[in-house]
Order: sequence, then structure tokens, then C-alpha cells
Amino acid sequence: MHFIKNEIVFSIALLLAVLTSFIVPPSMETVNAIDFRTLSLLFALMGVSEGLKASGLFPVIADTLSRKSGNRRRLSLLLILIVFFSSMLFTNDVALLMFVPFSLIIMHKEKAEGGYAIRLVVLETIAANLGSMATPVGNPQNLFICSHFSLMASDFFRTILPYSIISLALILIAFFILLPDKQKLTSDHENTIPLKRKKTALYLAFLFLALLAVFHVLDYRILLLSELVLILIFDRKTLLRIDYILLLTFVCFFIFSANIRSIDAVRNMLYSPMQSHPVLTSAIASQIISNVPSAILLSPFTEHFEGVLIGTDIGGLGTPIASLASLISLKIYAKKENANMKRYLAVFLSLNVIMLLILAMFTFIF
Repeated sequence: MHFIKNEIVFSIALLLAVLTSFIVPPSMETVNAIDFRTLSLLFALMGVSEGLKASGLFPVIADTLSRKSGNRRRLSLLLILIVFFSSMLFTNDVALLMFVPFSLIIMHKEKAEGGYAIRLVVLETIAANLGSMATPVGNPQNLFICSHFSLMASDFFRTILPYSIISLALILIAFFILLPDKQKLTSDHENTIPLKRKKTALYLAFLFLALLAVFHVLDYRILLLSELVLILIFDRKTLLRIDYILLLTFVCFFIFSANIRSIDAVRNMLYSPMQSHPVLTSAIASQIISNVPSAILLSPFTEHFEGVLIGTDIGGLGTPIASLASLISLKIYAKKENANMKRYLAVFLSLNVIMLLILAMFTFIF
């Protein structure tokens, strides 16, 4: 039970994969449905993320933000912006794991808890979900979509950048409305983790190679092999920190999606809305089963990547289960002493729904 509680997404994905396998017996088509390229790229990116976390890069960034900000409002803005932009390269999950706990610690020291801390964490969560959509490595669904449709960099950025720019503007507007406190900081955050420059440089280099692999400039197998060899030689502990449960979760999603698509009634039910309203269908599906499995499930029903890309990216807003990153923030806040979950969920749902509706309106313009 403890494992199921801690790995609820994997547990649900496994259950769905097993149950649908009774309806559609496993075959070679099931194996072929598993996208090993996406899994390899995801493994490589998780290695990069874990390596950079261990390198001390993120604590140095957090320490610099604290020392340079001067007042509470400026620090909050810097935190939101660093989450927005760092999620583009280090994934939305990593950005939140590194900066939400730091934000809560600082807000506790500054006696700015309660509503202020909640609004800050919610805005950081939104920033991570919307910032990560700007690059193919920012979140798992982008990684899968780029692989599934064999996207060129120009096609990807042409489609998603207008929404990224609008998202940044919306986040800034929300910030100036919700976090007006200009009180000076009364405490310093002291970083005790030294920056390991060589390790940082190594994993930043692998991040660059991963970007090349996503857009088929570099064979993903070369990336995977070279990263594995160098980690085994210089940083074997990183291999132990990789989230293998997440990789297995993806395998379960691939199997579940393939099984569902093999059922005529379900296939017919999904085909029509994906042809007529792919963005809306993808966004609604994301609210129910999260945006990553929605991308895996719905991509085969369209030849045009734009609808599923935009729909699952903006669909990360809305309910807490719409994005796995949102669940990470919720879990971090829930562990905080005196956490007010009702207030957190009220703020979270209000802001997420408003921003989702605004971004959805722009789909009729672009």
C-alpha cells in the first residue's frame, strides 16, 4: 500500500495496461507500440537532470536569486521566472522539485506563509507547465510528439512559441495582481553545496546532444550509449537516482494506449473529435487522464501534430491531474507544516482554469 500511495500514477497505468490486455491479448503489435526512441531520450534526459541536481547548479542559482533580490516581491518574481525558463531545459518536474521547496523555506523564514506562499507555489507550478512547452525536452509529451511525428525544429517552434509568449505575459499579469508584497527580506539563504563545474559542464553538454537527438540531427542511440559509458566511468551514482518507475509508467501507457486503439468502439469514438477538434479533445482528455497519456493515446488519430501538441501542452493547466508536474507541487506543499489544502486547491483551480480558458481562446486566432 505504501508503494501504491507513493507511485499512484504508475499503479494506475499498470492496472490499465493489465486490464486492457485481457480485452486485447498481448502480441508483437503490443511490443511495436512501445516507443523505444522516446524511452531512450527520456532516460538520457533524466540522467542529465539527476546529474545537474547533484552538481550543485540549482542550489547556486537559488542562492544567487536570494542574495540579488532584496525584497520579497522581486524574489518571488525571480523564482517564477527561473522556474519558467529552467523548465524549458531541465523539465517541468525538475524545475519544481528544485525551486518549490526552496520557495517554501524562504517564505517560512520571511513569515510570508499562508495565502502568499500558496499563490507563489501555484504560480511556479503554472510557470513550469507553460514554460516547459516551449521546447521538446521541457516535458514528456513534447518529447513523445516530436518522436512520433518526426518533427523538424522549425515546425515545432513555429507552432508552440506564440503560446509560450502569451503564457509568459499571463504569468506576469497574474504575478503583479496576486503578489504585491514589496517587504524587504529579513534573512539570507546560505548555500552550503559547492558547484562541481566539471560535472555541470558534462551534463550541460549531454543536454545539448539530447536536443540534437530529439530533432534527428544525432542518432538517439549514440546519445544513449555515450551518456551511459561516461556515467558508468565518472558518475555511477547518477544511474541509481534515475526514476525507473517513470520509464515503466511510460511502457504501461504505451501498452494501454495500443490496447485501447485496438477496440473498434473506442477507436471510432476518438477518431471523429480528433479530426474536427484536436486541440479541444486533447485538452479535455488531459484533464481526465493527464497530458502525457493523452498525447500517447491520441497522436495516432491525427496526421497533424499541431492539435495534439497545443492541446496537451495547454491542457497541462486545469485539474491537478492534468500534469504530473502539478501533482509534484501539490505533494511538496501537502508535506508542509500547517498546509491548507482546501485553500491551495481553490487557488490552484481558479488560476489554472482561467489561464486554460484564455489560452484556449487563442487557438481560434493562430
